[in-house]
Amino acid sequence: MASRHITRYLALLLAVGLVAAACSGGDDDDAASSTVCPTNLVIQTDWWPEIEHIGTYQLIGPNGTSDPETFRYSGPIQEQYKVGGIETVEIRAGGDAISFSPVTSVMYEDSDITLGYVNTSDAAKDAGTNAVIGVAKTLDINPQMVMWNPARYDISEPADMAASGARFLYFDGSTYVDFIVSSGFMTEDQLDPSYAGAPDQFIESNGGILQQGFATNEIYKYENEIEWNNGAPADVSFFLIHDLGFEDYPAMYSVRADRLEELSPCLELLVPMLAQAWVDFFADPDPIANALISLNAEYNTYWELSTGINDKAKEMFADGIMANSPDGTYCSMDEGRVNGLIEILKPTFDNRGIEYPDDLSAATVVDNSFCAGAPGLS
Repeated sequence: MASRHITRYLALLLAVGLVAAACSGGDDDDAASSTVCPTNLVIQTDWWPEIEHIGTYQLIGPNGTSDPETFRYSGPIQEQYKVGGIETVEIRAGGDAISFSPVTSVMYEDSDITLGYVNTSDAAKDAGTNAVIGVAKTLDINPQMVMWNPARYDISEPADMAASGARFLYFDGSTYVDFIVSSGFMTEDQLDPSYAGAPDQFIESNGGILQQGFATNEIYKYENEIEWNNGAPADVSFFLIHDLGFEDYPAMYSVRADRLEELSPCLELLVPMLAQAWVDFFADPDPIANALISLNAEYNTYWELSTGINDKAKEMFADGIMANSPDGTYCSMDEGRVNGLIEILKPTFDNRGIEYPDDLSAATVVDNSFCAGAPGLS
């Protein structure tokens, strides 16, 4: 890791030199930093617009422009977040919008992308191929869950999921599934990796399956909007994957590892502003939350938001999904937690034949140094 720190040091010297030169010429610091970031900041997310991504959309605010053909939301960066010469932000939807391609792959295919949403587990999985470095978190706790119909399945402990024998519907390639099986919480013959994000199979089975989802989104949908239980919404129960022991950071703001040196001067300025946008959303959530409802309507897919969904998510955010890091910022990733996750993942990678660096650790997949000076939640 010494080479990373050396190159970072040289990059920072360059940034300092730019500032000094600008100051000597009578320009302000903003002018000096105008060359260190892309003019148009492109952020590739991993799903449709949702409240779990809302701090990113806060960078633009509610008055951006949507493109329903490309599923992109763009506009001038709000003045309070403008650093490094960034003028505009372009936020790209993921999931179906990119044919379920891994964000790490898309980042290596398109150099216009500066930041991508990558789970810590996926950064570790791809460390030997499409290596990325997480530079800031979005949420502190992953709202990924396993949910079920409590009227049909008597599940109170994780091992009860295996005893139920119910089919588990999930996204193919999800690394946490191996952990669930190895922990005895499910069996191999329960696994069905054909989930694509829509509720059709849960509806067709009348809640006769276990299904992955986001607790901050789908709990409200299934209990209030989706008519899955004999033609009506009904209560569902769930376990957070985090609470089962798989403590993944979801959707880290990540850069390609081979661009870390190039982007370091920009990240020094930008990362604290990313954290500030999340803090600002938390303090005043409604303007951008309401805008995302309209944005999904404009995209006109199966994915929809509502005031009820957003309100439920905000409650869960306040209950701990959003929380400061141990250093007091709303930015950094706890390296002890990341190392613990990586130790869980290594047997999975070995079983799947996934190659990874011999020294795979938190230092391989996260860099917290850009969080210096970032704010925290009040």
